[in-house]
Amino acid sequence: MMLTTVRQKLINSFRQRFYRWLDKRQPAAKEVQLRQHLLFVFPTAYGGWFVLLIALLYLFGTNYQNNLILLCAYLLLSLFCFCILAAFFNLYQLKIVAGAEPFGYAGSSVQLTVQLHQHQYKKMLYISGEDFTPLFFETLPNELQLELYPQRRGFYQLQRFTLRSYYPFGLIRCWTHIQLQQPYWVYPEPAALKQTVSTKPSQHPDHPDQLAPYQAGSPASAIDWKRLAKNPWQPVIRQYSPIAAVHQPRHLVVDATGLALEQQLSEFCALLLQFEQQGQSYSLNAAGIEIAASHGQTHLHRCLQALALC
Repeated sequence: MMLTTVRQKLINSFRQRFYRWLDKRQPAAKEVQLRQHLLFVFPTAYGGWFVLLIALLYLFGTNYQNNLILLCAYLLLSLFCFCILAAFFNLYQLKIVAGAEPFGYAGSSVQLTVQLHQHQYKKMLYISGEDFTPLFFETLPNELQLELYPQRRGFYQLQRFTLRSYYPFGLIRCWTHIQLQQPYWVYPEPAALKQTVSTKPSQHPDHPDQLAPYQAGSPASAIDWKRLAKNPWQPVIRQYSPIAAVHQPRHLVVDATGLALEQQLSEFCALLLQFEQQGQSYSLNAAGIEIAASHGQTHLHRCLQALALC
């Protein structure tokens, strides 16, 4: 148990130093083009056995003075050197560009797009990271769709991920660790509202505007009964001019704490989506941030971002 703990601490310490060295070598950027100083090349386990085979063939050929075995060793060595160059140039000058700032909701996936440039003739690329499921491509597409599964709301940065390739014969591994400046938002999970908030515009009581002769089909409630009693042969109806409806902006205040805070944020998230769908103006006061009443997608995301940072 003690040895396992010490070993884990040593691994974590080495990993932290390695990532600090990577941060100096390749800081976060919106686009990264793979150059020589960013690519690492090393034989795989299969490549190591291949080198051992070359060494054995060379020893046998020199000991027994067999030119055919020596020629075979030289040919295999030439193939190995070719694999080193092919693996390096398979990733060399590949440009990775961060996409738009995506968003999602806690408990669901976030679709993140990464664009690739100068990817022609690039083969067999593996992509892996702590934030998403590993992907493999035989030929590189124009865009990579990374599916992230964050569990908590907040503002995140895409963590450093790894690109590696074993092209062409699996003897050489060429890889790099990329840090993109790719932020993304995770909003609170929308709650299922028990009641639908009515945003039907309230109207002032109707006021009669003018009188008109009664016509067949007119509602009985519109008849002026007082005039009908005086002159039953000429019934008239009242016509109304409705006053323009006025939308009252909705105001939400985040005032809960502890476990109740997450429930309130989920409910407010659902309310904001509902208000926006119905065209209702709304304002928000969250974590000391006051957002004035408005509507629209920009205003909606601003309010949801404020909820995510509570």
